[in-house]
Amino acid sequence: MKNKMVQLVVALVLVVLGLSACSSVPTGSRSGVVVLDIGHFIGAGGASTPGAVNGKVISECAFWYEYSYYVKREIERAGYKCVICNRGNAPTTEPLLSFARRAGVIHLRRPDRNAARYPSRYHPDRVASGMVSADYAIYRRAAAMVFLHHNSSGGWTNSPMPSIILSNRYNGRPLAAAIATTLNREVLNHGMPNGGRECTVQVRYVDADRAAGWLNACDDSGIPAAVIEAAFLNNRNHATYLANPANARHYAESIGRGVATYLRSGKAVGHIRADENRADEGSFGYAAESRRLKVPGAKLLIR
Repeated sequence: MKNKMVQLVVALVLVVLGLSACSSVPTGSRSGVVVLDIGHFIGAGGASTPGAVNGKVISECAFWYEYSYYVKREIERAGYKCVICNRGNAPTTEPLLSFARRAGVIHLRRPDRNAARYPSRYHPDRVASGMVSADYAIYRRAAAMVFLHHNSSGGWTNSPMPSIILSNRYNGRPLAAAIATTLNREVLNHGMPNGGRECTVQVRYVDADRAAGWLNACDDSGIPAAVIEAAFLNNRNHATYLANPANARHYAESIGRGVATYLRSGKAVGHIRADENRADEGSFGYAAESRRLKVPGAKLLIR
């Protein structure tokens, strides 16, 4: 009942946000809460293994419904507040229903239709599908935002993979670096084989690039943000590792420890966008793909 009440309050808040102008961007000091986002949503689960591994097919969204709890728990054990959100609707079947309840997932009830892109409520020249999760972090004045995802690139392979943590341009590098360092020390090539290749940080900010819209919106509000793309579900070694529940928990906990390491470091950058009317490479229309689209509500600063 408590979780349903929280979801109702969030839904009402989002309605209010939809009626607000971009001048209502939350201001003031960070709230101290870490926001985790379960990637994709039920009905469009993102990446998945090309086939079964140890009797199970791993899908991106379902994996994080089960294991985001352990990321959150590790952050909270370090003494920080943490909440988990998802852009879609709440699950109605087991075991996802129980996983969502255990983690206290806040469902923002805006699943994307055909991966349609839409603008941030707060920074309307930042456009992406799934933007509601970034807007939720802005609303919460988050100390950090972490998007929980997996990667995939074709059919089965055993080759070393380019594991990355995506970072926003100005605020996110210390956060992303702390997560990557922890995964390199505890998981990659330490249980999860990757041919000696380590996880690296990649800044992502150009309009229409994957995840750039979320990262830019958070950046504009001074929120460090990172997207986890370290595990490749089409890599047999990665998938076999994650198919083991103990390993999957360890992977999730390592991400949580990386976030906590960042929070303890005091390396927050605190960069906030100075002029909302000044276009940059992340503004809608910079990419040719965007110029071909009509996105209701998107602010076109590039002509």
